[in-house]
Order: sequence, then C-alpha cells, then structure tokens
Amino acid sequence: MMHGFMDESTRGRYLVCVVVLAPVDLSPTRQALKKLCKPGQHRIHMSSEGDSRRREILSAIDQLGLQGHVYESDIGSRPQRQARDDCLRAVVPDLVNINVTRLVIESCDQDRQDRLVVQECLAKAEVSDRFTYCHDRPTTEPLLWAPDILAWAYGKGGDWRRRANGTVSSVTRLTS
Repeated sequence: MMHGFMDESTRGRYLVCVVVLAPVDLSPTRQALKKLCKPGQHRIHMSSEGDSRRREILSAIDQLGLQGHVYESDIGSRPQRQARDDCLRAVVPDLVNINVTRLVIESCDQDRQDRLVVQECLAKAEVSDRFTYCHDRPTTEPLLWAPDILAWAYGKGGDWRRRANGTVSSVTRLTS
C-alpha cells in the first residue's frame, strides 16, 4: 500500500511528476519538507526560488530517498488539457500496478476534469474499490512540494535535471 502525490509543469511539453511514498514515510517526509521552508514561507514552489535556493532544495530532496515518476506529453497545437488527460491515463494504471492505493493531485481549476479521467481509468482497471484519490492544495499538503520540485528540475533540463536524476526513477514519454 503506497501513496502518490502528483503535480505538473509545462516546458514546451506537458510534464507530470508523481512521488510515491510508503505510509510509514509520510510523516517524516512532510516534516523534512516543512523544514526546507524559510521563515514566513508557506510552501516550496521552485518557480519562486532563486538558483542557490533551488540547489539547496534539490540536494535536500535527493537525501530523502524519494521515488519520482515523470510523464511527458507533447502539447503541440492541442490544448494542454489533452496532454494532462494523456498523462493521467498513463499515471493511474501505472500507480495501480506498483501498489499505490491513494493519489493526491495538486488542486487547480481542472479538478472536475481530472476526476472524470481518473474515474474512467479506475473503471477500466476495475480497481475503484482499492484506489482512492483527491485534490489538495500545496499550502495544506507539503508532500505536493516534492513532485513540484522534481517536475520543475526535470523540465528545466541541464544541470537541474542532473540534480534530480537520483530521485527520478522513471520517465514515460507519451506520444499523442
């Protein structure tokens, strides 16, 4: 029984990252992530950080021993929503296959559409009784910071991607 935490990033391609944790690791990882916040900061969001801080955060993430799974989808001339749906349609069955029973997705203005796609996937896999999901905000769920960090670093490429490579355990490239 594992838990997944999902966020996205857009960098010419649509990226989704899911960080997978065992229940025993949830509380210690939350605490470690909270310690990364500077005074007055309510969350970690890589696009708001400077480069030296980003290096510090990625180094700390590497030390946590997390497993990140990245999904990439072309955007091209199609709506980002289609790329997000493609990613969700790949993420959900993969998570089911690695024994994830709960998925937390960063809440945004697309929650309703996400629910429809996740429900479709669960119905196909016939596992809706063994898999739960919800949307939450990164200000209330620090574990959503980890996929944000990894998606940002992977999407940025170069040395940033190299710094995330120890934590990104798989990359799935989807074709539209």
